[in-house]
Amino acid sequence: MKTVLALAFSAIFFLGCFRPDRPDGRAVFRYNESNGITSLDPAFARNLENMWAVNQLFDGLVQLNHQLEIEPAVARTYTIDSTGTTYTFTLRNDVFFHSSSLFGPSETRKVVAEDVVFSFRRLLDPAVASPGSWIFDAVVADPNLGFTALNDSMVVIRLAKPFPPFLGLLTTQYANIVPREVVE
Repeated sequence: MKTVLALAFSAIFFLGCFRPDRPDGRAVFRYNESNGITSLDPAFARNLENMWAVNQLFDGLVQLNHQLEIEPAVARTYTIDSTGTTYTFTLRNDVFFHSSSLFGPSETRKVVAEDVVFSFRRLLDPAVASPGSWIFDAVVADPNLGFTALNDSMVVIRLAKPFPPFLGLLTTQYANIVPREVVE
């Protein structure tokens, strides 16, 4: 009898955890955050609540691993020239944005170098007024020279002078990459 009750209780418990998808076929994601989330935009990821949520949606060129070492994320590889002022990132070709009707019929697309350049220049745009623009203080003042997409898979960032902590700043959520068509 105890076994039957235990099985019945287990079945009720697990079935109670199941929530069907919405009628339109989309799933609902529930996120419990006691302090509230004020923005899902990486440009405004200034507090922990926003940073945690943004980190679930977007990635940057590099990230910190469990040993707090910098490793590639959206970038496949990166190099720093001998002067310490030119950073070249080669992007992975298997990273795609989340589905959105704003991408057109395909509903998604690959992350390309222009997305990185757009995201970083946007962070510096006074109209956006991002509290994270400071992470690019070391970059050449002219954003057209500071951030360059050489092709779809290569991005170059030029610093005004060597700044060794720069790569670490790129691990912040401020430096996460967003798609232009969704932002606009």
